[in-house]
Order: sequence, then C-alpha cells, then structure tokens
Amino acid sequence: VETDAKVMLDNCKRLDGASQVPWIILSGGVDFDLFVRQVEIASKAGACGFLAGRALWQEATSIKSREERQEFFRTTVVDRLRILMSAANAYGTPWYRRVSAPSIEEGWYQSYQQA
Repeated sequence: VETDAKVMLDNCKRLDGASQVPWIILSGGVDFDLFVRQVEIASKAGACGFLAGRALWQEATSIKSREERQEFFRTTVVDRLRILMSAANAYGTPWYRRVSAPSIEEGWYQSYQQA
C-alpha cells in the first residue's frame, strides 16, 4: 500500500488523465486514517467519490458484545462516513462534469415521481 502523498497524488493525476469516465477510490481494506488521506488526495486529483467498506467498520469484527458493536456502527461508523463525505465534497469533481450530461440541481430527487 502506497503511503507517500506525492506518489499517491501523481498516480491519481495519471489515472484522471487517462480516464474518460468518472472514477472513484475504493478503500481496499486500509485503515480509516489512511483512507481519509487517500480520499482527499484522489479527490484533489479528480476523483468523483469513494467506495468504503472495511475502512469504516473493520474494528467491529473484534467487538464481542452485540450492544457495543451496534453502538460502534451508530457512532464511529457514522462519524467516519461524515468525514469521508466532507473530504469528497470539499475536493472532489462532480461526476456529471466528466461526461456530457446536463447539470444536476441539488435536491433533484425530491420532485421525482415514479410512474
């Protein structure tokens, strides 16, 4: 796993330059602190978001108590997701800027009605 920020940024910029479609970064099971750095760096290089699994919840597998595990999910995992969303929102590129698509307005889904 690469941890040098300059190398990560250079690699992400190369990926961004080569990609003709929106791209995201996957957590790949790294620890949360490293993944936050990766999301910030990838977002600054053009990533449109992230996909996180184990980086959010992997410590839960060692929590024996169901109640404590549930609390971990309700608090720590939610807080971690907010931190990642904040980084992606601050630095990321909206997916529709990478494709020929009309601009999407905030809250578009609120007026959507199923047929």
